[in-house]
This record gives sequence, C-alpha cells and structure tokens, in this order.
Amino acid sequence: MSTEQNLITGRLRKYHSNFYYVEADGVEYECALRGLIKKEGTEPLVGDFVELDSVQPQSKTARIHRVLPRKNTISRPKLANVDQVFVVYSLKEPDFDPNQMDRYLTHIELAGLRSILCISKADLAATNEDLASIQTLYGDQLGYTVFFSSVRNPKSLETIRQLVKDKISVLAGPSGSGKSSLLNALNPTLQLRVGEISEKIARGQHTTRHVELLTLFADQPETLIADTPGFSNLKLNYVLPERLRDAFREFAPYQSACAFSDCLHVDEEGCSVLAHRANIADSRYQSYLNMLAEARQYKETVNSSSQKAEFGYKQLDRKGKDGLRILRLKEKNRDASRRVARQQVSQMEGELPEDLLTSDLDAD
Repeated sequence: MSTEQNLITGRLRKYHSNFYYVEADGVEYECALRGLIKKEGTEPLVGDFVELDSVQPQSKTARIHRVLPRKNTISRPKLANVDQVFVVYSLKEPDFDPNQMDRYLTHIELAGLRSILCISKADLAATNEDLASIQTLYGDQLGYTVFFSSVRNPKSLETIRQLVKDKISVLAGPSGSGKSSLLNALNPTLQLRVGEISEKIARGQHTTRHVELLTLFADQPETLIADTPGFSNLKLNYVLPERLRDAFREFAPYQSACAFSDCLHVDEEGCSVLAHRANIADSRYQSYLNMLAEARQYKETVNSSSQKAEFGYKQLDRKGKDGLRILRLKEKNRDASRRVARQQVSQMEGELPEDLLTSDLDAD
C-alpha cells in the first residue's frame, strides 16, 4: 500500500542472516534497517507492519524506514501482532511434562494472548485415561481449548484448520514435539525439515533455526502461522511475583478474599487460595511455587540494582600517561562546585539577613 511520501507498507515475515524479509503488495523484499531505527533502540520483530523506502522493484530490495505501532509482542520467541499461540506438546516421545506445559502457558498469559493446547502424537496413547486427564485439568478446569492430533489421522487436523483461519498463530513447544510435522501434514508443500528424537536424551533436536511467518494455505493469504525454534529458556526471571500470581487463572475465584492484597498464596495468614487448596491441581500449584522462586530472585535483583552505592570509581584517561582511577561520589555526597555555590547564594539573596550573605568563595 503506497503512502503520500512514496513509502510502501508491508509485514515483516522473516529475519535471517541480518536481513529482514518484508512482504508488501505481494512482493517479498530483502531489507536493511534504517540507521535511525538502530539509534532509537527499536528492534523490528517478525509480524511487525513496517514502512519501506529506497524500494528497488527489480532487485526486490528496500530499507525499513519505520516500524508501525504494535498491538502486542512476545519476547520468547520474538514476535509481534499475534492473535493466538498453539502450545504443541507430544503425548509420548518425548513424554508429556505438566511442569513445562505450565511454563509455556504462563509466558503466554503474561503476554495477554490466547493459548490453545495441541497434544500431538495422540495415537501413542496407551489408554484413553492418558488423554482424559489432560482434558480434565487444562480444558474442563482451567478453560483452555484442548485438542488431540496425530499426523496419522487426517481428521484430527481439521480442528486446526478451523482455529487458524484468517489469524496469525504461533506454534510453540519443545523440540521434537511435532510442530514441523504438523505443519507439513497441513500443507505438504511447505516441506519443513523434521528432526529425529535423540534416544540418548529422549528429546527432539532443533530443526527450526529462525522465526518465520508462513502462509499456511494458498487460498487464505491472511492465515499465517509462525514456526519457531524450540524454546531453550522458560525461566520466569523477568517478571515480579505479583504478576506471576495473576497469571494463574485458578487463583482468580479466591484471591480477592485473601486478607492481604499482596498475598502470594504460599504461607500467609488469611489466604483464601490456601483455604481452597483442594480445588487446585497439585501439579499446577507446584509449578507455581517453582516459578515463584525465580520471580522472587528477579525481584531481589531489581531491588539491589536500584540501591546504588554511595560511591564508585571511574577511569580518567590522561594523554601520554597511564589511566587514573578516581573516586566518584553520588550527587548528594559531592561538594558543590564554585559556580553552583555562587548560584545558590545568589538565589538566597533577599531571603537572608545581610550579615549572612558574605562568602569567601572568591578568596584563593
């Protein structure tokens, strides 16, 4: 779409090898980044709408002139303007891990996005109880959309087709959970690389190397899905305890009745959540305690960094001589410079008696 300044607007579809690939008016441009954007500290994210200048139609190159406002972002993986996140987790090979699933869901809750649980390799279930327990906890009790899929059962893929239509969706989940296999089953022309499961460590090998928005169906240009690298770090070392607490939706019916508004539902007196602990799944509460320890550590780090030392050191470079390490005091501990002292005295004139307006600042 053209603008009055001869800029064109497109969507960032991929970032790879220090180039940004933007689709605009049906053409994919390989783009560099305007220097001012770097100075401003703005990082374009896959999914961003951007304005391009220096457009060269023949070579299909351009420059990102400006990043347009976003409706949301995800930090892990780095994406913008997302509608929903599919957490793809295998039932077997590797085995379903409730604690890790809870970490994915918590990250997504904190980002304010909709989570959909896709349990892959459902054909490997030993009994129906393996599937029923997941549906009961995450679907019936917590209210997440849960469905079970298998690339060997084409009918199970129809649910995905309906859920992704005309939306930007993200596939998240550990390596080896079947994300790329799932996309290949939905659209064989994608031909995404699929990794083998390591027998030694019983987990998948990384096959997706970068974040990219894919057109899932040729006849649905607005149906986009992001295939992402497997998450290597799911720690909650970036959020304060109170925000983490609010990301657990099973606490919501009870925590307003807690005796203290800052209650973290651990050992506080008058905690309504603890009083209703029997209504909260053990696995979920244990996941919360594990993540809370990380959030508390983050809070300690924030507090300690905000308490600056009363003094520090700085290196003074001297031409032709060795550098000199000198003491640097905080502002409140420094003596006022002569110029500042004069200004302070001048501002006080008229407010103090004459005998207090004498100063020896000029006596050297």
